[in-house]
Amino acid sequence: MISVSKFVTGPLETNTYLIRNESGKGLVVDPSSGCADLLQQVHEEGITLEAIFLTHAHFDHILGIPEILEALGSLPVYVHADDSRALSDAGLNGSEWFGQPFTFIGQSTIITEDLQRIGSFDIRVVPVPGHTRGGCALLIDNYCFSGDVLFAGSVGRSDLPGGNGADLIKGIKSRLLTLPDSTVVCPGHGGRTTIGREKAHNPWLQ
Repeated sequence: MISVSKFVTGPLETNTYLIRNESGKGLVVDPSSGCADLLQQVHEEGITLEAIFLTHAHFDHILGIPEILEALGSLPVYVHADDSRALSDAGLNGSEWFGQPFTFIGQSTIITEDLQRIGSFDIRVVPVPGHTRGGCALLIDNYCFSGDVLFAGSVGRSDLPGGNGADLIKGIKSRLLTLPDSTVVCPGHGGRTTIGREKAHNPWLQ
């Protein structure tokens, strides 16, 4: 079993998630800037972080990587191959649009599709392109970390570079809505939802 803490971080109120298991190991998903509260919880609970996972490489989901690495030392940073270039390209990751170009030029590890063991965690990586080319959902236990693909009552925008609205809706319907209705969806912005609720009520998916 895992437990999940959400921290609202960065200039676009991004949800940064701290996932921990019963053995005290942890993962961070989509760290934006301002991770002091997350790092304090890691310290107070004695959590050993094993990796940083990125659902995609837009700037508001990667700004906090240097902050975490500076505080805790070297950690693998996982990203899909189709988004990896955006880490080091301020135009592709969108930070250039806000007049504050940001790049991460450290080492990253490519996420591969399907079930894999990362540290102490079994994670199923589900690529869902359409918001970005390399957008992914991460499935751990009964949780789906959906990034900017699926939100409570909405879906991600597809009008940014690498976006494709038809691919986004197709991917959500074929790859996420087929999960159990009880699956808890933890999106990149806003509140939690469930797959069952989105199947029944999300106007973009009817």
